[in-house]
Amino acid sequence: MKSELKIGSILSVLSIILSSLISIFYTPMYMKYLGTTDYGINSLVQSIMGYIGMLNLGLGSAMVRYTVRYRTEGKIEEEKSLNGMFLVIFSVIMLVSIFIGIYIYYALPNMFAEKFTVEELIKTKKVFVITMIGTAVSFPVSVFSTNISSRERFLYQRILGLIRLLITPIAGAILMVNDFGIVAVVSVTIILGLITNIFDIIYAFKIGMRLKFKNFDFEILKDISKYSFYIFLNIIIDRVYWGTDRIIIGKFIGPLAVGIYSIASVFNNIYMSLSTAISGVLFPRINKLVVEEKYEHLSDMFIRIGRIQYILLGLISSGFIIFGNEFIYLWLGKGYAEVYKIALWIMIPLTIPLIQNTGIAIMQARNQHQFRSVVYFFIAILNIVVSILLVKNYGAIGCAIATGISFTLGNIIIINIYYWKRVDIDIPLFWANIFKMSIPVVITMIIGYVLNHFINEYRIATFILKGSIYVIIYAILMWLIGMNREEKIEILNPIRKVLGR
Repeated sequence: MKSELKIGSILSVLSIILSSLISIFYTPMYMKYLGTTDYGINSLVQSIMGYIGMLNLGLGSAMVRYTVRYRTEGKIEEEKSLNGMFLVIFSVIMLVSIFIGIYIYYALPNMFAEKFTVEELIKTKKVFVITMIGTAVSFPVSVFSTNISSRERFLYQRILGLIRLLITPIAGAILMVNDFGIVAVVSVTIILGLITNIFDIIYAFKIGMRLKFKNFDFEILKDISKYSFYIFLNIIIDRVYWGTDRIIIGKFIGPLAVGIYSIASVFNNIYMSLSTAISGVLFPRINKLVVEEKYEHLSDMFIRIGRIQYILLGLISSGFIIFGNEFIYLWLGKGYAEVYKIALWIMIPLTIPLIQNTGIAIMQARNQHQFRSVVYFFIAILNIVVSILLVKNYGAIGCAIATGISFTLGNIIIINIYYWKRVDIDIPLFWANIFKMSIPVVITMIIGYVLNHFINEYRIATFILKGSIYVIIYAILMWLIGMNREEKIEILNPIRKVLGR
Protein backbone atom coordinates (compact mmCIF):
# COMPACT_ATOMS: atom_id res chain seq x y z
CA MET A 1 0.00 0.00 0.00
CA LYS A 2 2.91 2.37 0.72
CA SER A 3 4.33 1.76 -2.74
CA GLU A 4 0.89 2.42 -4.25
CA LEU A 5 0.65 5.65 -2.26
CA LYS A 6 4.10 6.72 -3.50
CA ILE A 7 3.30 5.85 -7.12
CA GLY A 8 -0.07 7.58 -6.74
CA SER A 9 1.67 10.74 -5.53
CA ILE A 10 4.07 10.65 -8.49
CA LEU A 11 1.16 10.16 -10.89
CA SER A 12 -0.67 13.05 -9.23
CA VAL A 13 2.28 15.39 -9.91
CA LEU A 14 2.48 14.00 -13.45
CA SER A 15 -1.21 14.80 -13.91
CA ILE A 16 -0.59 18.41 -12.89
CA ILE A 17 2.29 18.72 -15.36
CA LEU A 18 0.31 17.08 -18.18
CA SER A 19 -2.77 19.16 -17.43
CA SER A 20 -0.66 22.33 -17.60
CA LEU A 21 0.92 21.32 -20.91
CA ILE A 22 -2.45 20.36 -22.38
CA SER A 23 -3.87 23.76 -21.39
CA ILE A 24 -0.96 25.50 -23.11
CA PHE A 25 -1.23 23.51 -26.35
CA TYR A 26 -5.00 22.95 -26.48
CA THR A 27 -6.12 26.54 -25.91
CA PRO A 28 -4.67 27.97 -29.18
CA MET A 29 -6.37 25.16 -31.12
CA TYR A 30 -9.65 25.99 -29.38
CA MET A 31 -9.23 29.65 -30.36
CA LYS A 32 -8.41 28.76 -33.97
CA TYR A 33 -11.28 26.35 -34.66
CA LEU A 34 -14.03 27.47 -32.25
CA GLY A 35 -13.12 31.03 -31.33
CA THR A 36 -12.90 33.07 -28.15
CA THR A 37 -16.68 33.46 -27.91
CA ASP A 38 -17.30 29.69 -27.78
CA TYR A 39 -14.47 29.37 -25.28
CA GLY A 40 -16.22 31.99 -23.18
CA ILE A 41 -19.59 30.22 -23.44
CA ASN A 42 -18.06 26.95 -22.24
CA SER A 43 -16.25 28.70 -19.38
CA LEU A 44 -19.42 30.52 -18.36
CA VAL A 45 -21.43 27.29 -18.25
CA GLN A 46 -18.67 25.63 -16.20
CA SER A 47 -18.86 28.49 -13.70
CA ILE A 48 -22.63 28.14 -13.36
CA MET A 49 -22.28 24.38 -13.04
CA GLY A 50 -19.77 24.91 -10.26
CA TYR A 51 -22.55 26.42 -8.17
CA ILE A 52 -24.77 23.40 -8.78
CA GLY A 53 -21.83 21.18 -7.87
CA MET A 54 -21.84 22.75 -4.39
CA LEU A 55 -24.89 20.62 -3.62
CA ASN A 56 -22.51 17.85 -2.55
CA LEU A 57 -22.43 19.87 0.72
CA GLY A 58 -18.86 18.79 1.47
CA LEU A 59 -20.12 15.30 2.30
CA GLY A 60 -17.36 13.56 0.32
CA SER A 61 -14.73 14.19 2.99
CA ALA A 62 -17.17 13.12 5.71
CA MET A 63 -17.91 9.89 3.86
CA VAL A 64 -14.20 9.03 3.67
CA ARG A 65 -13.76 9.74 7.36
CA TYR A 66 -16.67 7.65 8.63
CA THR A 67 -16.20 4.83 6.12
CA VAL A 68 -12.58 4.40 7.21
CA ARG A 69 -13.61 4.52 10.85
CA TYR A 70 -16.23 1.78 10.46
CA ARG A 71 -13.85 -0.39 8.44
CA THR A 72 -11.05 0.05 11.00
CA GLU A 73 -13.43 -0.90 13.82
CA GLY A 74 -14.60 -3.97 11.87
CA LYS A 75 -18.20 -2.70 11.63
CA ILE A 76 -18.86 -4.18 8.19
CA GLU A 77 -22.67 -4.06 8.33
CA GLU A 78 -22.61 -0.47 9.57
CA GLU A 79 -20.30 0.42 6.68
CA LYS A 80 -22.74 -1.15 4.18
CA SER A 81 -25.62 0.85 5.67
CA LEU A 82 -23.51 4.02 5.58
CA ASN A 83 -22.79 3.46 1.87
CA GLY A 84 -26.49 2.90 1.21
CA MET A 85 -27.46 6.01 3.18
CA PHE A 86 -24.99 8.19 1.27
CA LEU A 87 -26.19 6.77 -2.06
CA VAL A 88 -29.78 7.69 -1.16
CA ILE A 89 -28.69 11.18 -0.03
CA PHE A 90 -26.70 11.83 -3.21
CA SER A 91 -29.50 10.44 -5.39
CA VAL A 92 -31.85 12.96 -3.80
CA ILE A 93 -29.23 15.66 -4.41
CA MET A 94 -29.10 14.56 -8.07
CA LEU A 95 -32.86 15.10 -8.40
CA VAL A 96 -32.61 18.49 -6.70
CA SER A 97 -29.78 19.48 -9.06
CA ILE A 98 -31.91 18.53 -12.07
CA PHE A 99 -34.78 20.74 -10.89
CA ILE A 100 -32.37 23.63 -10.24
CA GLY A 101 -30.81 23.01 -13.66
CA ILE A 102 -34.23 23.21 -15.35
CA TYR A 103 -34.92 26.52 -13.60
CA ILE A 104 -31.54 27.97 -14.64
CA TYR A 105 -32.04 26.71 -18.22
CA TYR A 106 -35.20 28.78 -18.60
CA ALA A 107 -33.62 31.72 -16.76
CA LEU A 108 -30.55 31.92 -19.03
CA PRO A 109 -32.18 34.26 -21.61
CA ASN A 110 -33.14 36.71 -18.86
CA MET A 111 -29.67 36.56 -17.34
CA PHE A 112 -27.65 37.18 -20.51
CA ALA A 113 -30.06 38.41 -23.20
CA GLU A 114 -28.65 41.97 -23.15
CA LYS A 115 -25.10 41.01 -24.18
CA PHE A 116 -25.60 37.66 -25.97
CA THR A 117 -26.83 37.22 -29.53
CA VAL A 118 -29.66 34.76 -30.24
CA GLU A 119 -27.16 32.25 -31.65
CA GLU A 120 -24.90 32.58 -28.60
CA LEU A 121 -27.84 32.00 -26.26
CA ILE A 122 -28.86 28.86 -28.18
CA LYS A 123 -25.30 27.51 -27.91
CA THR A 124 -25.17 28.37 -24.22
CA LYS A 125 -28.42 26.49 -23.53
CA LYS A 126 -27.25 23.40 -25.44
CA VAL A 127 -23.89 23.32 -23.66
CA PHE A 128 -25.69 23.84 -20.35
CA VAL A 129 -28.02 20.86 -20.86
CA ILE A 130 -25.17 18.54 -21.83
CA THR A 131 -22.98 19.64 -18.93
CA MET A 132 -25.92 19.41 -16.55
CA ILE A 133 -26.33 15.71 -17.36
CA GLY A 134 -22.72 15.03 -16.39
CA THR A 135 -23.00 17.07 -13.20
CA ALA A 136 -26.24 15.44 -12.08
CA VAL A 137 -24.92 11.91 -12.61
CA SER A 138 -21.69 12.76 -10.76
CA PHE A 139 -23.52 13.09 -7.42
CA PRO A 140 -24.55 9.44 -6.86
CA VAL A 141 -21.41 8.17 -8.62
CA SER A 142 -19.27 10.13 -6.15
CA VAL A 143 -20.30 7.58 -3.49
CA PHE A 144 -18.40 4.90 -5.42
CA SER A 145 -15.34 7.01 -6.27
CA THR A 146 -15.13 8.21 -2.65
CA ASN A 147 -15.27 4.61 -1.43
CA ILE A 148 -12.35 3.81 -3.73
CA SER A 149 -10.43 6.73 -2.19
CA SER A 150 -11.21 5.50 1.32
CA ARG A 151 -9.52 2.20 0.40
CA GLU A 152 -6.46 4.14 -0.80
CA ARG A 153 -6.62 2.73 -4.33
CA PHE A 154 -4.71 5.73 -5.60
CA LEU A 155 -3.02 3.87 -8.44
CA TYR A 156 -6.32 3.02 -10.11
CA GLN A 157 -7.69 6.54 -9.70
CA ARG A 158 -4.56 8.30 -10.94
CA ILE A 159 -4.14 6.04 -13.97
CA LEU A 160 -7.79 6.37 -14.94
CA GLY A 161 -7.53 10.13 -14.44
CA LEU A 162 -4.43 10.31 -16.62
CA ILE A 163 -6.11 8.30 -19.40
CA ARG A 164 -9.13 10.59 -19.34
CA LEU A 165 -6.85 13.63 -19.21
CA LEU A 166 -5.09 12.50 -22.39
CA ILE A 167 -8.08 11.20 -24.36
CA THR A 168 -10.37 14.20 -23.78
CA PRO A 169 -8.26 16.84 -25.61
CA ILE A 170 -7.33 14.37 -28.36
CA ALA A 171 -10.99 13.59 -29.02
CA GLY A 172 -11.85 17.29 -28.83
CA ALA A 173 -9.07 18.19 -31.26
CA ILE A 174 -10.26 15.57 -33.78
CA LEU A 175 -13.78 16.98 -33.63
CA MET A 176 -12.62 20.59 -34.00
CA VAL A 177 -10.34 19.86 -36.96
CA ASN A 178 -13.27 18.14 -38.69
CA ASP A 179 -15.50 21.21 -38.28
CA PHE A 180 -17.61 19.97 -35.37
CA GLY A 181 -18.69 22.77 -33.06
CA ILE A 182 -18.61 23.43 -29.34
CA VAL A 183 -21.66 21.26 -28.65
CA ALA A 184 -19.88 18.18 -30.04
CA VAL A 185 -16.66 18.98 -28.14
CA VAL A 186 -18.52 19.38 -24.84
CA SER A 187 -20.56 16.22 -25.55
CA VAL A 188 -17.48 14.05 -25.97
CA THR A 189 -16.07 15.43 -22.70
CA ILE A 190 -19.25 14.48 -20.83
CA ILE A 191 -19.42 11.04 -22.50
CA LEU A 192 -15.85 10.27 -21.43
CA GLY A 193 -16.76 11.39 -17.92
CA LEU A 194 -19.76 9.04 -17.87
CA ILE A 195 -17.56 6.15 -19.05
CA THR A 196 -15.18 6.93 -16.19
CA ASN A 197 -18.17 6.83 -13.83
CA ILE A 198 -19.08 3.33 -15.04
CA PHE A 199 -15.52 2.15 -14.40
CA ASP A 200 -15.67 3.59 -10.87
CA ILE A 201 -18.90 1.75 -10.08
CA ILE A 202 -17.56 -1.58 -11.39
CA TYR A 203 -14.21 -1.20 -9.63
CA ALA A 204 -15.80 -0.17 -6.31
CA PHE A 205 -17.83 -3.38 -6.21
CA LYS A 206 -14.80 -5.39 -7.32
CA ILE A 207 -12.69 -4.22 -4.35
CA GLY A 208 -15.40 -4.99 -1.83
CA MET A 209 -17.86 -2.11 -1.63
CA ARG A 210 -21.31 -3.25 -0.58
CA LEU A 211 -24.63 -1.44 -0.09
CA LYS A 212 -27.44 -1.95 2.38
CA PHE A 213 -30.58 0.16 2.32
CA LYS A 214 -31.80 -0.43 5.85
CA ASN A 215 -30.76 0.23 9.46
CA PHE A 216 -29.61 3.74 8.61
CA ASP A 217 -27.95 5.49 11.54
CA PHE A 218 -29.54 8.92 11.30
CA GLU A 219 -27.83 10.03 14.50
CA ILE A 220 -24.51 9.96 12.71
CA LEU A 221 -25.85 12.56 10.27
CA LYS A 222 -25.57 15.11 13.09
CA ASP A 223 -21.85 14.37 13.45
CA ILE A 224 -21.42 14.40 9.68
CA SER A 225 -23.21 17.76 9.46
CA LYS A 226 -20.91 19.31 12.06
CA TYR A 227 -17.82 17.91 10.38
CA SER A 228 -18.91 18.98 6.89
CA PHE A 229 -20.12 22.48 7.75
CA TYR A 230 -16.84 24.39 7.43
CA ILE A 231 -15.76 22.23 4.48
CA PHE A 232 -19.03 23.15 2.76
CA LEU A 233 -18.59 26.81 3.73
CA ASN A 234 -15.14 26.84 2.13
CA ILE A 235 -16.58 25.22 -1.02
CA ILE A 236 -19.24 27.95 -1.23
CA ILE A 237 -16.72 30.74 -0.67
CA ASP A 238 -14.24 29.26 -3.13
CA ARG A 239 -16.94 29.00 -5.78
CA VAL A 240 -18.19 32.55 -5.13
CA TYR A 241 -14.63 33.87 -5.26
CA TRP A 242 -13.39 32.10 -8.40
CA GLY A 243 -16.61 31.42 -10.30
CA THR A 244 -18.63 34.62 -10.05
CA ASP A 245 -16.34 36.83 -12.16
CA ARG A 246 -17.25 35.01 -15.38
CA ILE A 247 -20.96 35.32 -14.66
CA ILE A 248 -20.61 39.06 -13.94
CA ILE A 249 -18.58 39.55 -17.13
CA GLY A 250 -21.08 37.50 -19.15
CA LYS A 251 -24.00 39.58 -17.90
CA PHE A 252 -22.44 43.03 -18.30
CA ILE A 253 -20.10 42.54 -21.29
CA GLY A 254 -20.71 39.26 -23.15
CA PRO A 255 -19.18 35.85 -23.98
CA LEU A 256 -16.16 37.23 -25.84
CA ALA A 257 -14.95 39.00 -22.69
CA VAL A 258 -15.63 35.83 -20.68
CA GLY A 259 -13.35 33.99 -23.10
CA ILE A 260 -10.56 36.56 -22.64
CA TYR A 261 -10.87 36.36 -18.84
CA SER A 262 -10.92 32.54 -18.93
CA ILE A 263 -7.73 32.42 -21.01
CA ALA A 264 -6.00 34.55 -18.36
CA SER A 265 -7.26 32.10 -15.74
CA VAL A 266 -5.35 29.30 -17.47
CA PHE A 267 -2.07 30.82 -16.26
CA ASN A 268 -3.30 31.26 -12.70
CA ASN A 269 -4.69 27.71 -12.54
CA ILE A 270 -1.29 26.34 -13.58
CA TYR A 271 0.37 28.67 -11.08
CA MET A 272 -1.82 27.38 -8.22
CA SER A 273 -1.35 23.73 -9.24
CA LEU A 274 2.45 23.99 -9.10
CA SER A 275 2.33 25.51 -5.62
CA THR A 276 -0.01 22.80 -4.32
CA ALA A 277 2.17 20.07 -5.83
CA ILE A 278 5.07 21.25 -3.64
CA SER A 279 3.23 21.81 -0.36
CA GLY A 280 0.84 18.86 -0.59
CA VAL A 281 3.68 16.37 -0.19
CA LEU A 282 4.66 17.87 3.17
CA PHE A 283 1.20 18.35 4.73
CA PRO A 284 1.18 14.95 6.55
CA ARG A 285 4.29 16.05 8.49
CA ILE A 286 2.40 19.09 9.73
CA ASN A 287 -0.40 16.97 11.20
CA LYS A 288 2.19 14.74 12.87
CA LEU A 289 3.85 17.75 14.54
CA VAL A 290 0.47 18.96 15.83
CA VAL A 291 -0.42 15.52 17.20
CA GLU A 292 2.96 15.37 18.94
CA GLU A 293 2.39 18.97 20.16
CA LYS A 294 5.68 20.13 18.67
CA TYR A 295 4.25 23.56 17.90
CA GLU A 296 7.65 25.24 17.95
CA HIS A 297 8.56 23.39 14.73
CA LEU A 298 5.47 24.54 12.82
CA SER A 299 6.83 28.05 12.25
CA ASP A 300 10.09 26.63 10.91
CA MET A 301 8.20 24.34 8.51
CA PHE A 302 5.97 27.22 7.38
CA ILE A 303 9.06 29.27 6.50
CA ARG A 304 10.95 26.34 4.97
CA ILE A 305 8.11 25.28 2.66
CA GLY A 306 7.35 28.90 1.79
CA ARG A 307 10.97 29.43 0.74
CA ILE A 308 10.91 26.35 -1.50
CA GLN A 309 7.66 27.48 -3.10
CA TYR A 310 9.01 30.99 -3.62
CA ILE A 311 12.06 29.70 -5.50
CA LEU A 312 9.74 28.24 -8.16
CA LEU A 313 6.92 30.79 -8.06
CA GLY A 314 9.37 33.70 -8.03
CA LEU A 315 10.80 32.42 -11.31
CA ILE A 316 7.37 31.93 -12.90
CA SER A 317 5.82 35.24 -11.77
CA SER A 318 8.86 37.39 -12.54
CA GLY A 319 9.33 35.65 -15.89
CA PHE A 320 5.68 36.24 -16.74
CA ILE A 321 5.98 39.93 -15.85
CA ILE A 322 8.93 40.32 -18.23
CA PHE A 323 8.00 37.94 -21.05
CA GLY A 324 4.28 37.27 -20.54
CA ASN A 325 3.05 39.75 -23.14
CA GLU A 326 5.39 38.30 -25.75
CA PHE A 327 4.41 34.73 -24.85
CA ILE A 328 0.69 35.48 -25.24
CA TYR A 329 1.32 37.04 -28.66
CA LEU A 330 3.31 34.00 -29.82
CA TRP A 331 0.79 31.65 -28.17
CA LEU A 332 -2.49 33.09 -29.44
CA GLY A 333 -1.63 35.87 -31.89
CA LYS A 334 -2.98 39.42 -32.02
CA GLY A 335 -6.05 40.58 -30.12
CA TYR A 336 -5.24 39.08 -26.70
CA ALA A 337 -3.21 41.86 -25.07
CA GLU A 338 -5.78 42.19 -22.27
CA VAL A 339 -5.07 38.59 -21.19
CA TYR A 340 -1.63 39.70 -19.93
CA LYS A 341 -3.03 42.51 -17.76
CA ILE A 342 -5.81 40.34 -16.30
CA ALA A 343 -3.39 37.52 -15.48
CA LEU A 344 -0.98 39.92 -13.74
CA TRP A 345 -3.68 41.49 -11.56
CA ILE A 346 -4.51 38.06 -10.19
CA MET A 347 -1.09 36.35 -10.30
CA ILE A 348 0.91 38.91 -8.31
CA PRO A 349 -1.39 39.09 -5.21
CA LEU A 350 -1.99 35.34 -5.48
CA THR A 351 1.72 34.64 -5.02
CA ILE A 352 1.67 35.43 -1.30
CA PRO A 353 -1.18 33.07 -0.30
CA LEU A 354 0.41 30.36 -2.47
CA ILE A 355 3.77 30.51 -0.69
CA GLN A 356 1.88 30.53 2.62
CA ASN A 357 -0.63 27.74 1.94
CA THR A 358 1.12 25.58 4.54
CA GLY A 359 -0.61 27.84 7.03
CA ILE A 360 -3.99 26.45 5.96
CA ALA A 361 -2.90 22.92 6.91
CA ILE A 362 -1.50 24.21 10.21
CA MET A 363 -4.79 25.97 11.05
CA GLN A 364 -6.80 22.86 10.12
CA ALA A 365 -4.55 20.60 12.20
CA ARG A 366 -4.90 22.98 15.18
CA ASN A 367 -8.62 23.45 14.58
CA GLN A 368 -8.19 27.19 13.95
CA HIS A 369 -9.42 27.25 10.34
CA GLN A 370 -12.81 28.79 11.17
CA PHE A 371 -11.36 32.31 11.19
CA ARG A 372 -10.01 31.89 7.66
CA SER A 373 -13.44 30.73 6.48
CA VAL A 374 -15.09 33.84 7.89
CA VAL A 375 -12.44 36.17 6.39
CA TYR A 376 -12.63 34.38 3.06
CA PHE A 377 -16.42 34.78 3.09
CA PHE A 378 -16.25 38.56 3.54
CA ILE A 379 -13.54 39.09 0.92
CA ALA A 380 -15.59 36.95 -1.50
CA ILE A 381 -18.55 39.30 -1.00
CA LEU A 382 -16.23 42.30 -1.35
CA ASN A 383 -14.89 40.80 -4.58
CA ILE A 384 -18.42 40.53 -6.04
CA VAL A 385 -19.39 44.10 -5.08
CA VAL A 386 -16.18 45.70 -6.37
CA SER A 387 -16.27 43.54 -9.53
CA ILE A 388 -19.77 44.79 -10.41
CA LEU A 389 -18.67 48.39 -9.81
CA LEU A 390 -15.49 48.13 -11.88
CA VAL A 391 -16.64 45.86 -14.72
CA LYS A 392 -18.99 48.54 -16.07
CA ASN A 393 -16.16 51.06 -16.53
CA TYR A 394 -13.07 48.89 -17.06
CA GLY A 395 -14.44 45.70 -18.61
CA ALA A 396 -13.08 42.24 -17.77
CA ILE A 397 -9.91 43.69 -16.25
CA GLY A 398 -12.15 45.37 -13.63
CA CYS A 399 -12.99 41.93 -12.23
CA ALA A 400 -9.30 41.06 -12.10
CA ILE A 401 -8.55 44.31 -10.23
CA ALA A 402 -11.34 43.52 -7.74
CA THR A 403 -9.94 40.02 -7.21
CA GLY A 404 -6.43 41.42 -6.66
CA ILE A 405 -7.65 44.03 -4.15
CA SER A 406 -9.76 41.59 -2.12
CA PHE A 407 -6.94 39.04 -2.12
CA THR A 408 -4.46 41.60 -0.82
CA LEU A 409 -6.79 42.76 1.94
CA GLY A 410 -8.00 39.35 3.16
CA ASN A 411 -5.49 36.66 2.18
CA ILE A 412 -2.38 38.76 2.75
CA ILE A 413 -2.91 41.53 5.33
CA ILE A 414 -5.58 40.05 7.63
CA ILE A 415 -4.44 36.42 7.42
CA ASN A 416 -0.79 37.32 8.03
CA ILE A 417 -1.75 39.17 11.21
CA TYR A 418 -3.77 36.12 12.31
CA TYR A 419 -0.88 33.74 11.53
CA TRP A 420 1.40 35.91 13.65
CA LYS A 421 -0.86 36.70 16.61
CA ARG A 422 -3.00 33.55 16.98
CA VAL A 423 -1.34 30.66 15.13
CA ASP A 424 2.10 31.53 16.57
CA ILE A 425 3.90 31.59 13.22
CA ASP A 426 6.90 33.91 13.08
CA ILE A 427 5.61 36.10 10.25
CA PRO A 428 8.31 38.83 10.63
CA LEU A 429 10.98 36.13 10.16
CA PHE A 430 9.07 34.71 7.19
CA TRP A 431 9.00 38.09 5.45
CA ALA A 432 12.66 38.70 6.28
CA ASN A 433 13.41 35.47 4.41
CA ILE A 434 11.20 36.41 1.45
CA PHE A 435 12.67 39.93 1.14
CA LYS A 436 16.20 38.50 1.09
CA MET A 437 15.20 35.92 -1.53
CA SER A 438 13.60 38.71 -3.60
CA ILE A 439 17.00 40.30 -4.24
CA PRO A 440 17.99 37.77 -6.95
CA VAL A 441 14.42 37.93 -8.32
CA VAL A 442 14.61 41.71 -8.77
CA ILE A 443 18.13 41.60 -10.25
CA THR A 444 17.06 38.92 -12.74
CA MET A 445 14.00 40.98 -13.71
CA ILE A 446 16.20 44.02 -14.40
CA ILE A 447 18.47 41.89 -16.61
CA GLY A 448 15.38 40.44 -18.34
CA TYR A 449 14.01 43.94 -18.96
CA VAL A 450 17.31 45.03 -20.53
CA LEU A 451 17.37 41.84 -22.59
CA ASN A 452 13.87 42.60 -23.87
CA HIS A 453 14.88 46.16 -24.70
CA PHE A 454 17.73 45.12 -26.98
CA ILE A 455 16.10 41.95 -28.36
CA ASN A 456 12.48 42.90 -28.97
CA GLU A 457 11.52 40.83 -32.00
CA TYR A 458 8.60 38.45 -31.47
CA ARG A 459 9.87 35.10 -32.73
CA ILE A 460 9.63 31.68 -31.07
CA ALA A 461 13.38 30.99 -31.36
CA THR A 462 14.21 34.39 -29.85
CA PHE A 463 11.69 33.88 -27.06
CA ILE A 464 13.19 30.48 -26.16
CA LEU A 465 16.68 31.99 -26.17
CA LYS A 466 15.71 34.88 -23.90
CA GLY A 467 13.73 32.57 -21.63
CA SER A 468 16.65 30.16 -21.31
CA ILE A 469 19.07 33.00 -20.47
CA TYR A 470 16.58 34.30 -17.89
CA VAL A 471 16.22 30.88 -16.20
CA ILE A 472 19.99 30.34 -16.07
CA ILE A 473 20.66 33.80 -14.58
CA TYR A 474 17.82 33.32 -12.08
CA ALA A 475 19.16 29.92 -11.01
CA ILE A 476 22.71 31.24 -10.54
CA LEU A 477 21.65 34.31 -8.56
CA MET A 478 19.17 32.36 -6.44
CA TRP A 479 21.91 29.81 -5.65
CA LEU A 480 24.45 32.50 -4.74
CA ILE A 481 22.19 34.97 -2.91
CA GLY A 482 18.77 33.51 -2.18
CA MET A 483 19.13 29.86 -1.15
CA ASN A 484 20.41 28.72 2.23
CA ARG A 485 22.76 25.83 2.98
CA GLU A 486 19.98 23.34 3.69
CA GLU A 487 18.24 24.04 0.36
CA LYS A 488 21.49 23.63 -1.55
CA ILE A 489 22.10 20.27 0.14
CA GLU A 490 18.56 19.16 -0.80
CA ILE A 491 19.41 19.82 -4.46
CA LEU A 492 22.95 18.40 -4.38
CA ASN A 493 22.16 15.11 -2.59
CA PRO A 494 20.08 13.57 -5.43
CA ILE A 495 22.73 14.67 -7.96
CA ARG A 496 25.48 13.05 -5.86
CA LYS A 497 23.49 9.83 -5.61
CA VAL A 498 23.03 9.67 -9.37
CA LEU A 499 26.71 10.42 -10.02
CA GLY A 500 27.72 7.92 -7.34
CA ARG A 501 25.87 5.16 -9.16
